[in-house]
Amino acid sequence: MKIKENIQLCLIIGSIFLVLYILFAANPLGQELQLAPEWTINIKDRQFFLEEGATAQVQIPFKMGQNMGYFTPEGKLTLLETFPFRATISSTYRAPYSQNSSVIPFYSFDSNTPVGEIHGSGFPFFTENGFFLFGVGGGAIAQYDFSGNKLWNFENYVPIISFSSSPSGVALGYADGTVLVFSPTGELLQTFEPGGSTYPVILGVALSDSGQQLASVSGIDRQRFVLAQEKNGLTKVVYHQYLEMDQKEPVLVQFSQDEEYVYYGSSIGIGILDCSSLENRIIKLEGKVISVKEVPSLDLVCVLTKNKVGYSVYFIEGFGNLIGGFHFNADTSFISVKDDSLYVGKDNSISKIKIKFE
Repeated sequence: MKIKENIQLCLIIGSIFLVLYILFAANPLGQELQLAPEWTINIKDRQFFLEEGATAQVQIPFKMGQNMGYFTPEGKLTLLETFPFRATISSTYRAPYSQNSSVIPFYSFDSNTPVGEIHGSGFPFFTENGFFLFGVGGGAIAQYDFSGNKLWNFENYVPIISFSSSPSGVALGYADGTVLVFSPTGELLQTFEPGGSTYPVILGVALSDSGQQLASVSGIDRQRFVLAQEKNGLTKVVYHQYLEMDQKEPVLVQFSQDEEYVYYGSSIGIGILDCSSLENRIIKLEGKVISVKEVPSLDLVCVLTKNKVGYSVYFIEGFGNLIGGFHFNADTSFISVKDDSLYVGKDNSISKIKIKFE
């Protein structure tokens, strides 16, 4: 009798399990990240250059080691230049330069003839918002228009450690723990001191596109991340977080395109703060965060990190959901994103990877 009851119990449990399995199996499983390699080119191989006379509507800038140039989403190089000392490049302009240059010629993305000159000594930096020249002593900055004319300049005796530009202006982080914010015309809008540390150096700073949010990583000995927001004409600290360990070199700080999140480098990975709810998450990654690229159509962020033996690319979905990554050995690298494709540079090669969820 006991055996018969046990058999009946097993049959009942088995029937329930079968019904539940059928019900849940009928629902679609969650989509998984899929990476589909499309092409790889060698930047030193002439076969990968665009044919003479052909034109390209989209050109993506890159800089690896002592090489810089542009390539197309189809895997064709439109320009490759080797520079002996340093160089800066944006989507439309580039400039190789030496430390002792007093005149720095710059070139458009499709020309080997200078289209203008920057008159001054220092270190130029091109962004999508303008040309900037940092003085040799480290404390001065000047902005130029796209014709090489100086728009404004500012000099300080304290070295600039971190820098951010956006359509709303420029933020400078100094070694003495001060952040200065300038308008696009060079007007000093704000002086901000995050404080809270023994040595208040500004290791990373970011100014949002709207100019209403400012974020920084500052200090050694009680290093912290701070978010300040402008409300009713006043800028106030709305969030701060002491970090687990000190970083003693410049740190990446970057707002998302929609300004909903701010990303910042941590000693153990990457931090992500929701700028509305002020919820903060730290995601453990291997290596130092050196680049963050968004794929808005997929609600995805690609993160490039560097460690002692090479590089890693990680994929973060939504608000802090780490869903994958890969590692590779290289001396130099970069990542770029266009539409739903990731471009990864590795020494002398560039690869295109299609990102999708299936």
